Amino acid sequence: MSVRVTIETASRAEAELIAEELPGEVEAHSWRGFGVIRLDAKGRHETKELVDAVSRSFREHGFHWARVRWDDEERVFKANGHRAVG
Repeated sequence: MSVRVTIETASRAEAELIAEELPGEVEAHSWRGFGVIRLDAKGRHETKELVDAVSRSFREHGFHWARVRWDDEERVFKANGHRAVG
């Protein structure tokens, strides 16, 4: 079962940095000024690996925020140290 995953950041440049750290060839795009990456994951395990990769990249590069959405779930990372799951 394939899961559609969308990663959003404050800018395309931030999305490009995340894309470099994701497995496979992944392209970052710009939409309304935000950075966006769309890709398919093969199930829950691969989705978790993508969320973990975004988390690492978020901390490493010091982004202000990033969001990962899949199915009816999302994970938001914020620079103030709080993580919200919505």
